[in-house]
Parts: sequence; C-alpha cells; structure tokens
Amino acid sequence: MGSSYSSQRDSFSGFERETFTVSNKLYDAFINHRGPDVKGTVAFALYDSLEEKGFWTFLDDQELQLGDLIESVIDKAIYSSKVQIAIFSPGYAHSPWCLNELVDMLKTKALFIPVFCDVKPSDLRYPHKGVYKDAFAKHEEKGRFSKKKIREWKEALRYSSYISGHEFSTSNDNVEILCSKIASAVQQKVGKTKDFPRYVEIANHEIGLHAEAAATSTSVQVKKSSLLPRDSHPVGIDSKVEEMVDLLEDPKNKVIAVVGMGGSGKTFLLQNVYNALKSRYHYSIWLSISRSYSVKNLLHDIAFHTGLERKIVDLERKIVDGTISEETVAKLIHNCLQGKKCLIVLDDLWTLSTEDNLLDKLGLPADEDCKVLVSTRNRKVAVDLGAQVYEMKILSDEESWSLFCSYAFAKCEGNRAPPHMEEEGWKIVRQCGNLPLAIKTIAASLANTTLLSKWESKLRQLERAAAPIDHDPVMDILKLSYDSLPEHLKVCFAYFSFFPEDCQIDCEYLIYLWIGEGFIPAGAGEEQWDMAWDWLDQLAQLCLLQLWEAKEEARLTKYCKVHDLLHDLAIQISRQNKCAFSVEEACTHTSASGWCRILLAKKDIQVNDISESCPTYLRTISLSQNGWHLNHVPTNLFTSMRGLRVLDLSSTRISTLPASVGKMILLKVLNLRDTQIKEVPECVKNLKSLLFLALPVLRSKNLPVLMSELKCLQHLESNMFLSDRMPKVISKLASLRTLRAEVDLSIEDDEFMRLEDLINMTQLQELWLRFNHHMEMRKIGRILAQLVNMRRLLIRNDTGIEFPRFPKKIRAMKLLESLALTSFAVPRWICDLANLRELELTGCDCSNYPELQRMPNLVRLELYENKKCIELPKAFGKSGGFPSLRFLTINYFSILEELPELEEGAMVFLEEFRLWNCMKVKKVGEGLERLKRLKEFKYYGSGTNEVREVLKEGGEYWSKIIGNNPHVTIQGQYILR
Repeated sequence: MGSSYSSQRDSFSGFERETFTVSNKLYDAFINHRGPDVKGTVAFALYDSLEEKGFWTFLDDQELQLGDLIESVIDKAIYSSKVQIAIFSPGYAHSPWCLNELVDMLKTKALFIPVFCDVKPSDLRYPHKGVYKDAFAKHEEKGRFSKKKIREWKEALRYSSYISGHEFSTSNDNVEILCSKIASAVQQKVGKTKDFPRYVEIANHEIGLHAEAAATSTSVQVKKSSLLPRDSHPVGIDSKVEEMVDLLEDPKNKVIAVVGMGGSGKTFLLQNVYNALKSRYHYSIWLSISRSYSVKNLLHDIAFHTGLERKIVDLERKIVDGTISEETVAKLIHNCLQGKKCLIVLDDLWTLSTEDNLLDKLGLPADEDCKVLVSTRNRKVAVDLGAQVYEMKILSDEESWSLFCSYAFAKCEGNRAPPHMEEEGWKIVRQCGNLPLAIKTIAASLANTTLLSKWESKLRQLERAAAPIDHDPVMDILKLSYDSLPEHLKVCFAYFSFFPEDCQIDCEYLIYLWIGEGFIPAGAGEEQWDMAWDWLDQLAQLCLLQLWEAKEEARLTKYCKVHDLLHDLAIQISRQNKCAFSVEEACTHTSASGWCRILLAKKDIQVNDISESCPTYLRTISLSQNGWHLNHVPTNLFTSMRGLRVLDLSSTRISTLPASVGKMILLKVLNLRDTQIKEVPECVKNLKSLLFLALPVLRSKNLPVLMSELKCLQHLESNMFLSDRMPKVISKLASLRTLRAEVDLSIEDDEFMRLEDLINMTQLQELWLRFNHHMEMRKIGRILAQLVNMRRLLIRNDTGIEFPRFPKKIRAMKLLESLALTSFAVPRWICDLANLRELELTGCDCSNYPELQRMPNLVRLELYENKKCIELPKAFGKSGGFPSLRFLTINYFSILEELPELEEGAMVFLEEFRLWNCMKVKKVGEGLERLKRLKEFKYYGSGTNEVREVLKEGGEYWSKIIGNNPHVTIQGQYILR
C-alpha cells in the first residue's frame, strides 16, 4: 500500500462511523498498538517523530499516570485526537484492549492511518483465518465476549484493511524513515502550523466563535492564532506594582530607578506601572534607551510625544542638522512640561554618557509634578541620577514554579504538572535562578514533549551551563534554547541582529526579508507565507520573540520584537558565524574576508567608509539607522555588489538613487520608505527578481512605465498625492499581493488604471480604492468579486452621492479580514463576511448598525464622522453580541446623545473603548462595569458636564466601574483634537 490516504468510506459492511464531539481537545494524535509487539520499536519511534513535528501524541506508557482511571483516560484521548493511528502487528488481535480502542477510533471522524507491521491488509480482511485465526478462536472459546462484540471487532478490522496506509517489515525496513514519513504525512494532511488543531480550537473558544464560523476557518486564521491575546502569565507582579506606586506617590521621589540583572523583569514591571498610572498624567512618555543612546535622538522623541514637532516646522531636520541646538530644544521641552503632571520612563539605561545631568539635558522639570522611572542593570546609574532605588526582587520559589508550569504545562488542566514530572521540573526551575526570562524560555522549549528523558537531558545541559563561574547564567540558558532549535529557525532567529535594539518589527516586512535571503524554501502560492508565519509562531511559542497586533495606517499590523538579552544573543551568534558586521568593524579590520551577509551602519558614518569597506559578496545592506545623517549614496557604491538581495535605505535623506542599483539583478527587497527621493530611476526595470518595493511620497507619473517588467513584484507601496492616478502599467504586475497606494478608478482613461484592469490582478490581498465620479455599483461589485484572495480592502466614496449601496457581490471575498468604507450605506448582509476581523466605517449610514453585533470574528470596530446618529442601537449591548470584539472606537459623532446599556454577556472580550469628540453624549449606558477584560476607557472631548462629572476619578460611575474592575484605566481629563 502507498503512503497516500484515499478518501475513507462512510461505511463498510454495515459498520457506521459516528460523529462524536468533544468540548476540550487534549491530543493531536492517538497511537493504538499492542505493546509486546511494537512498543519498543515502531510505537516509541512514531511517538518521537510526531512530537518533534509539534503534535501532542497519546501513547499509553508516556501519558498514563499512576492513579489514572485507564479506560476514562484512553476514551478521552481517543475522542479528542485529530489523528488516529493503528499499528497492526501479528499479536494485535490477541488484545481485547486494542480491538476495543480500534472500534472507538473508527467511530470518530478523525483522520485514520493504519500501519501494517509484519502483517498484510488481507490478514485484517479475513480475520477468521491467517495470522489472527488463533486469536479469535481463543476469544470465542473462552466465552468471555459476546458474539456481537466479536463481530464488531472483525468488522472494524475489515474496515481498516480498506483504508490506505503504510506496510512495514521490521526485518527489512528502517523504522525511523517510516515514522518520519508518517509524521510528515500527518503534518501535511492535518495542517502545517505547529499545534494547529489545538490552538485554533482554544482561540475560537476564547473569542466566542460559533461552531459554523470555526468550521469555515482558513489557514489565514491559523497563522493569526498566536497573535490573539494570550495570557502573559504575570506571576508575582501585583505586589511589586503596589510598591512602585507607593514610591511614586511620595512627593520626595522625583526619580525612581528599578535596578536588577538582565532578565529579572524590570521592563515588565515598568510596563505594568506605566499602564496603571498613565491616565493620571497630562504627558506620559515611554523611551526605550539603547546601549549607546543619543541625547539628540531622545530630545527628538520627547518633542514628538509632547507635540512640539507639530508646532515647529522641520524640527527633526533642524535637530539633526544642528541648526537648532540641543539646549534650545531642551528649553522648549522644559517650557512645555513645566507645571503639568508628567510621567517619563527611561527603559534600560546602561550608562550616563555625559557628566552633565541627563534629566536637565532632556529638559525635564525638577518639580514634583514630573516623575521619572528608570530601569537599569547598573546601580551607579541610579546613584548618579539621584534616584530612589527599587531593588528588583527575583521570583520566589513558588512564583518561579507557577511561571514555569504556565508555559511547560499549558496543555494540562490548570497548568498542573503531571506527578511524575514534578521532581525534574523543580530541578530545572532552580537551575534558572528564579529569573523570569530564563524560566519562560526553558519552559517553552519543553512544552511540546512529555518524554522524561528529554527533560533529564535539558537538566544536564543546564547544569553544565551553570558550571563556569565567569559566565552570564541567563545568556547561557538562552543559548541552550537557541541550540535546541532546528537549523531553519536558528537562521531566522539570528537575523534579528539585523534590527536595532528594542525595534518593533513589521512581521510582513520581516517575512519578505527572510524570503529575500533565501531562508524560506520556494513554494507555490501561499506555501512560502504559510511556512514563514508558522516559523514566527514557533519562535513566539518558544518565548524567543513577542508577537502582537497594533493599528497602523488604517489597518491592523502584526509586529514582533525580541528581548534585549535575546537581541544580544542574536548579535553574538551572527558575529560568531561572521554573517553580520558594521561599517565601523569593517574599517578596523585589515581584511573583511569571511564576512558574508549583512552590513549595518549604525553610527554617524562617512559615505566613503561605506564604499571602501563593503565586501563585494554582501547579501544585505541596511543604512536606515543613520536616518537624517545620510544624505547621498556614491554613484558607484553598488556596481560590484551583484549578489545583493536586500537594500534598506529607508528613513534616510537621500534624494537620488544611483543607477548602479540596476546592476543588482538578484535584489529581492528595496526599501526607500520615508526618503527624499522624488523620482524612481529607470534602472529599477532591471530588478526582475524584486519582490518588495516601498517608495516615498511621489507623483504617479514618476513610476516608470518599464516597471511592468517587474513580473515577480508582490508588494508595492507608495504614498502618492491624492490628485494622482495609478499608471495602467501597475495592472500588469500579475504577482502583486499588496498595492498599498490609493487607487482612483473613476475616470476612463487608457493611460491610467481602470476598474476592469483589476481583473488581471488575481493575487491581490490588499487594495486601497477611491471613486471621485459616479460608477455603477453593480459593475464595481462584479469586478471586485473576482479578487477572491483579498484580505484587506479600503474603499472611499468621494462622488458626492450620499450613501450608495455597497455592492453585494463583495460577499465572494470569503478571506476578507479587514474592510474600511467611507460614505457608503452599511449593508445588512455585512455579517456574512464571517472572516472579517477589522471594520472601519467613516461617514457611513447607520441604519444597519444593529447587524454589526452578529459578526462572529470581529476584533476591532471603528466608527467615525456621523452627523445623523443620536443613539447607538440597543442591539450593541445585547447579550452574546460582538463575541470577539476587543477594540471599539466612536469618534466625531456630532449629535450622539446616548450609549446603549450593556447586558451581562455583551462584548465580553472588550479591552479598549474610545469615545472621542462626542460632545453631546448625556447618557453612558449601564454595564461598563460588567466588562471584566476592559483595560482602557477613554472619553476625550466627549460627554456633557454631567457625564464627565460621574466619570471623573472618584465620580459615581467611575467608582462603580473601578469597584468591579480595578485594573481598568478611565481617562477623559484632557480634550485631544
């Protein structure tokens, strides 16, 4: 028999497969076998292969614990598994246990895989003769089992013989190859994403998806599972936050420094304090300090957060150019902050680079209204700042054990450790020194295995790592987590050295970089992207990076970042492998031979240094960290760099791109975002391998016609002027996935893109459209409906026609996740877009608003600029409504007077509610106090005086909300327009 699994019949010889539902999936795979025949060979090897692929597998010796009710545990495992594997061996039929399990397995609708070990399918087909003849004779002879039971067993064997599986000979075949082959087939059949079945179900359960919606989920939702809000396991944090708040409320303490070793949780503590208190301050500013920080850059960041950058023309350029001195900027900041309550966080301050007082150089007032929080590993920094020192306490033993269990045993009920694993678990925790980062990474690396031998091996590694006295214990532990990664994930992790410390990385851009570097194997369609998202997900599950979503340019964007210690590890690995270096390093080496991949220019460099120090075999150059310091690139810089795959010049001041760029025919990623370039040179036409092109603000006429030759281009981004039209040539880019530039399709003109041209762009997943002139909605719907791969769609109606009906055929976009509409009538059928996670409605008719609460997967809802809505529909507060909603914004509803009452069970997952610029609201409906997950309620510029009185701190409704949910932040003191 071959290894492909043919469609399984619904019945065979009257043996019906029944449907069983299980409320809580516990296992991915169940292995049915007879121990004396195969346990020490095929069963254990198959168990290991499946576990390595990320499938949590039930094998009785591995999963049954002392005191378990055997039948109950096995039944639960069978009916919870997505994959059922039966290993048929010569002695299989002698075991009534095996036969009963087989019957139960075939009653589920799980994927069934038979493995014929030293037997043939025909032996199962005719169990009354051949190898199973004696076994059934004994069952019948003893009279222990009824004729009905024996007949059921035989039917189950016959049924199994007709299902395609694997034949195996223990004397002739390699057991490891067989098991690896089966595990790979399971992964391909069930899903590529690690722990795919369980994470999807848990995520669907947590956000309240209906069974119908979950059943229609696609791979797009799967790769987002890791991005759904997940418990961050804040063990032992509450008491520390209370201590910090007490210190802040003491008027004598202007500066408070949290001092502790790397990985002890300093930043996490400050984040919790900052989030808890920021609503009490006029300005709350978080600054991540790099190891070699610049006062100039910090001044710019503070000026941005205080709004000074908007008030002073070209302030950023003036700061960089020195046309405005640091002292002047500091004085402007001081005047802005003086007399106002401020909370400033300086996270991860390593040293003080000047003898002068850093706080004075940043313009921070010296009065008690300005509070400064600092985290540092260096006690001298705290002393030099004159700070009140808060010693970062390590976790207690019990807290450490709780944190460890929350990651290592996340799949177990109550995160409780199985009794037989507690001893080894405690030993591992003690080796981690009660440090949160070390505990999390080690626990996460063990989460997918229940083999005690692997835990013992990890403990021995930890003990060896702890032996050298002069080593950093946390770094050694992190290195162990890295060493246990498969090779493809090691390369991806090391690539984080490409980014600066504390950088928030756009995951989509990161994946383009990985593809450009050749890390992701080539695949058809979405295969590469599915694999890349899976790898990101795996790194996040192993606590080697953080993943989250945030609103960016009218869309939910996925971001990731690594802890500063993990970033240090990535740099260390890159240096050891000679794959990343800086211009400064290259200039100090007599020869740059051996360096093979990445050039990072981090300081205020001279352009000549770049051209003189670059090896010709570079694959990646990033000059973006120089920002405004870099204003031109030598014309011959790229002449010899024909192997370059990634060129990132974003956020620099360069105004022209040298023609030598056209020589880099292997270039995959070209990032010119936020540069001063006004025209794309013709040489870009030669970059036939280009996948990603990000352009600055420019007019569409400067997009060269020959761009049509960029047949591989998948991402095109340009903030074009609104008066511009999209050149027709863009419609010839058949591989384009993302067109992140507003496309006006109103006028019929052969020079520019027309609506009909979109038909050729079937791979599009993101599109921004604008209509200035009347177009038939049916035609729009008919054409857009053919873009079946669409994930994100923005459409703006600028025709002057009030609330045209949104075309019904858009429902064909089954994968649509994000929709933004301006000046349309909200269709009643909008809830049919079951995959939609994000909806933004600007100036839209509100008559069908009640339908929105029925959308099962909607995570973010933003409603803007409505002049006709006096009260929101009562359906918004209906129990069971908005089952997945986490973020709600209502902004510029000029005559809105009333918010609906929220019933128990409405919006149960809501985290942020923003009511902005709704001045006439005179009634805030009851029920906000029922939102147990609510973290922020902001009512900037909203509400009558009476409403603001009951919502202000200490007010009647404020007290009611805080009384039921003490962790929520209620902020409305300041009107921000």
